[in-house]
Amino acid sequence: MDAVADPHPGDDDVLVKVASTAVSYVDQLLVKGRYQIQPALPFVPGTEFCGVITACGSNAAQRLQVGQWVTGTVFGGAWAEQVCAPWAAVAPLAPSDDVKAACTLPITYATAMYALKRRGDLQAGETVLVLGALGGVGMAAVQVAKAMGARVIAGVSGRVKCSAALRLGADFSVDTSEAGWRAELEAFAKRGVDVVVDPVGGDLTDTAFRTLCWGGRHLVVGFAQGAIPALRANLPLLKGASLIGVDVRQFREREPQAAWKNLSEVVDLFSRGLLKPELSGVYPARAWATAMEAAARRETMGRVVLDWSVAI
Repeated sequence: MDAVADPHPGDDDVLVKVASTAVSYVDQLLVKGRYQIQPALPFVPGTEFCGVITACGSNAAQRLQVGQWVTGTVFGGAWAEQVCAPWAAVAPLAPSDDVKAACTLPITYATAMYALKRRGDLQAGETVLVLGALGGVGMAAVQVAKAMGARVIAGVSGRVKCSAALRLGADFSVDTSEAGWRAELEAFAKRGVDVVVDPVGGDLTDTAFRTLCWGGRHLVVGFAQGAIPALRANLPLLKGASLIGVDVRQFREREPQAAWKNLSEVVDLFSRGLLKPELSGVYPARAWATAMEAAARRETMGRVVLDWSVAI
């Protein structure tokens, strides 16, 4: 690994000694040059981290303090021994929290919370369809929706994944690779779905939107399938339904106070044992290339984490 200069916190920043970092889908896109924003080179990857605060800027010190363990997010830079982050992008952890699992919270779980609570206005007792339910955001959305009192249908590809989704907390699962998955879903949720969480896109979006009940909300999170779908404008009209965008990066930039509250709510649920990130593997930080390969495999279920404890 090449050495880079030590970061220094600004007034609104904290400096964190990194203990663990998660490999996110955003990381994979960034290192391949396929993300919607192209960072200037040279570029240090890493968007989710967990560690201990070693310095606070003057404004950040009003909310956080040196010695606190936190989880947080940055747009690159987390795969390092130290990282600077704005105070609004980090949240304190409880002393008993698992720091390896906690580093998976700031993007996937914060995205799920932002999507379901603030964009989707999910209410207890409603039914949620989560597409790509064993991916990073999908798995988080299943758990956040359950913690909010919803009934959850997991949309996954393959019967093996259907069983895994039920084991991880979904109430029902459908194999979206099969032609009849909509009919199977509607036999279970007879009045339709209240909220769709869609990080997949492609040809699933149109079918998923059609499962919505009157007043339903379809949350567009991303396009993991690759294709950006087109939706006929008469569908929202006929169902009184909404197509709602979910961009947690812009949410953090435009509404930092609300984003900090959003992440703090996620950490609270995690500390109470209501959110349980699934880890598929923990790798030493220097094995980042192997970790990236593991995270990119479609059969991988759960998050891949880099352990920096040997380097700090």
